[in-house]
Amino acid sequence: MEVLLIQRARRRRAQQQQQQLPQHQQGPQRQRRRQERIFCTRTTLHCLREHDIIQRYSLNWQAIQQLLRNIEPQLAPTLLTPRTVPTETKLLPVLHMLASGSFQTTGALVAGISRPSFSAFIPKVLDAIIGLTPRHICFPNTLQKQQETKQGFYLISGFPHVLGAINSTHVRLVPPAATEHLYRNRKHTHSINVQAIVDHQGLITNIVAKYPGSVHDSFIFRQSTINQHFQDGRYGNGLLVADQGYGIQPWIMTPFSNPSTAAESAYNDAHKRTRSIVERTFGILKSRVRCLDITGGSLLY
Repeated sequence: MEVLLIQRARRRRAQQQQQQLPQHQQGPQRQRRRQERIFCTRTTLHCLREHDIIQRYSLNWQAIQQLLRNIEPQLAPTLLTPRTVPTETKLLPVLHMLASGSFQTTGALVAGISRPSFSAFIPKVLDAIIGLTPRHICFPNTLQKQQETKQGFYLISGFPHVLGAINSTHVRLVPPAATEHLYRNRKHTHSINVQAIVDHQGLITNIVAKYPGSVHDSFIFRQSTINQHFQDGRYGNGLLVADQGYGIQPWIMTPFSNPSTAAESAYNDAHKRTRSIVERTFGILKSRVRCLDITGGSLLY
């Protein structure tokens, strides 16, 4: 009997409390209050000064506009609505992430978009940029281009017939768990080993960026298409200058380990000055694209 009275008292108290609530909060029929969506102000190039554009994206206004025109067909939205994300808004946070080595959250805040949206744009934007590779990274294949490149290298230190300086650099990354051991390099960190050939102006003319950090430089070159082209005689008497990590081939010139004559010392000096252009190119690349440098952390993707 006492239990029944307590239950009735509790129900009566609950009904009184329900009656004291505002009308929109009473009973099971109360409606959920709809929260208004708040959209951040999106960043555009027109609201930034040239100095700020270069500092944030490592490219000037003209270069970004040219890149936008080139990737517009791949990224243009198929349906235009008031909230459609334009191509420029998709590109800018990706450039910021590459230039600064920051995380997705930072790039999304800078661009004024949500992190999920930014995450969805990243592979599409990167695929569109990678699709431009044949247009901008091309080894000198014509006789005129080859002669210009040889002359440019000859003016550096008198080294003849050089078509490129070759070397590799390591880019740190978070490795896949299943193949972690393959990405462990000689410094016991995880990376990919990127091979590049540059011309006398420091422009990259050939690149291979698909091998893990445990793979040796000479193996990457032996497996590359450019090596096969040299074997086929496509480049005539053209040469590549490389360090001692590359095996000696008729088209690869490496320095003497222990020069014993004045001629060998002069050769090493000319070789060093000619090959140094590839080291400077790696330094410039990593300083402008900070995600490739150790100071930008490790690539997460």
